Amino acid sequence: MRKGFLRSVLAGLLTLLVVASSLAASERKPGERRTVASSAPRLALVIGNANYPKLGTLDNPGRDAALMAEKLGQLGFEVTAVADRDLKSMTSDVEEFSRKVKQRGPQTVSLLYYAGHGLENDSLNYLVPVNADIRKRADIPHQSLSLKRVADRLASAGNQLNILIVDACRDNPFPAGIAPSGTLGLVPMGAVYGVFIASSTGSGKIAFDGDDGHSPYTRALAEAIATPGEKLEDVFKSVRRHVRLSTREQQIPWESTALEFDFYFVPPAPPPSQSEQLFAAAKETGNLALYELLIERFPSSPEAAEARGIVAKLRQGASAEPATASSAAALVLSRAKRAQTQAPEAYDLVAALFPDAPEAEEARAAAIRLREITVLDSAGPAYEGRELVQMIQEQLLRLGCMQGERNGAFEAPTVQGLRRASLLSDEPYLWYRPTMAALRALKKIASPDGCGRQQMVASPRCLRINGEDYCP
Repeated sequence: MRKGFLRSVLAGLLTLLVVASSLAASERKPGERRTVASSAPRLALVIGNANYPKLGTLDNPGRDAALMAEKLGQLGFEVTAVADRDLKSMTSDVEEFSRKVKQRGPQTVSLLYYAGHGLENDSLNYLVPVNADIRKRADIPHQSLSLKRVADRLASAGNQLNILIVDACRDNPFPAGIAPSGTLGLVPMGAVYGVFIASSTGSGKIAFDGDDGHSPYTRALAEAIATPGEKLEDVFKSVRRHVRLSTREQQIPWESTALEFDFYFVPPAPPPSQSEQLFAAAKETGNLALYELLIERFPSSPEAAEARGIVAKLRQGASAEPATASSAAALVLSRAKRAQTQAPEAYDLVAALFPDAPEAEEARAAAIRLREITVLDSAGPAYEGRELVQMIQEQLLRLGCMQGERNGAFEAPTVQGLRRASLLSDEPYLWYRPTMAALRALKKIASPDGCGRQQMVASPRCLRINGEDYCP
């Protein structure tokens, strides 16, 4: 009897373990996006080609390469910097770098930065070594290094992330007729798995030198990669916006990506603990009840130790009774709403500390809503039909890009608003159709002026679609 009982208990425990294991596995969805660990090895190869005997000397690549090497070193990259490389040396540099990345293991992040001459020929991009003597189109493949080959070589290392950045094509020193499609700029490339490719300018456009000894692209990039909490793609969106505006639309960078991870040059700061949040709320308001609540709920925290001294001083000068828990909940909720960058953790604090207060329900709903927005921005659930149009209209009303109501009808006011809003975003979308791409782009627009600032830049153009004229 006892043995049978033990067997049933063991069987039950085994079943619980299997269920727990399957639940844990189900939580790790195969398609779920992951973030590259900040502890992952970081390797960089920086190439600056400036002194071309046959093509003349370029002013900035040497300084640009030095700036990038310095910044990358500050961000934890192990940097190899080389200058004025001939074809054999550049090829060897890339091969050796790829081998080094492979040796460091699959978690490694690699970055290759190139500044110097570059050109496009027959829809292929090439990096030009300093010993190039290009007199005819047939010389290009033999005297230059294919950018596709570089990308493929990086991808072959088998690591999780490779970043390939090219700041090239500052002018056109080549004989006329070498590349009828234009030797200026690089053509956007197809995706190479595991590689993020970025170019300072597009096909047919030059990359400007700038006025401070650095190209506008590299200067903007060096500043953007040091911004905490910016994902890789967002860093380059910021660079593109800066370069586009600083060159008056004459230089527009591009990127090609086939990544499945999120990467931060500088990771975002971890969310503050509940004791830190409560202490900040207490200091902002000077409310005695919040300090007392902090000491009661988090007695061992560093914030509680500091709060005890503050409470003693407040009690000495207090003439009124302490605020009730309900009013304390209202204070913490109000602070969460006022936060410049709203985070669900701020609302979680209200629900955790005051679960029975009226403010708790509002806080829970706000936290859920913010998390839904985060999921949506990470290519989460897809909305369609009337619901999608309503969500687009909500964003257009927020930005002041349309008038009317959130009625779910995709009619002229909404189309006009989408077109106006498209001028505020660097993310392209079809403004004459309701799409998830449009909704994601609108959610990322943080301009306080919204469409109000377009009086200076909008052009009075109309477009005829399905027999109707749509104007901004």
